[in-house]
Amino acid sequence: MKAATLVGLFLLAGVAFGQQPVNESNPGSLWTNLDSGQDPLHDRTAAKEGDILTVIITESTAASFTAQTTTSKSDSAAISQGVGKLLAQLIPNLAVGASAATNGAGATSQAGSFTGTVSVVVKKVFPNGTMLIEGSRDIMYNHDTQTIKLSGLIRREDITPTNTVLSTQIANAHIHATGKGQISDRQRKGLLIRLLDWMF
Repeated sequence: MKAATLVGLFLLAGVAFGQQPVNESNPGSLWTNLDSGQDPLHDRTAAKEGDILTVIITESTAASFTAQTTTSKSDSAAISQGVGKLLAQLIPNLAVGASAATNGAGATSQAGSFTGTVSVVVKKVFPNGTMLIEGSRDIMYNHDTQTIKLSGLIRREDITPTNTVLSTQIANAHIHATGKGQISDRQRKGLLIRLLDWMF
């Protein structure tokens, strides 16, 4: 009887001093709910629809092309004067010649670089583990808005432990960066200039 009373007193003292109840789902654990994301060993990388991950954009392109063409052509023909007085008058000495030459060369080169980060959402998970991601980011400063839109397919194994993935590892990637505002308007050709460029 005394033992039961002592146990009851200890239980009451624990409740009074704010002692947490025993975790029935995982006895002995410090975490009350492992499904709430509090488990330090829980994998927090994106794996299902609705999960968020960060894409590190590291795009760079470089292309060059050169061409050179050289052609030449020369033709000549001659007709001797006819024999006899009559033929000499009808067929005088004739000579025809023609020549043509062309020489052309051209070169073009292009290079670009785009870096940044954007968070995306997993929209669909395919049976093989490939995930469809989509995301956008709007940045507004000094009345100018920069919009970055990204979509594509990624593999689960390409996601790093920090829940990031490189843009170069995205299949069917669509990365669009557009700007709108005073600066963008000043860089855009006027309507009349664009019309003249189209006509000529």
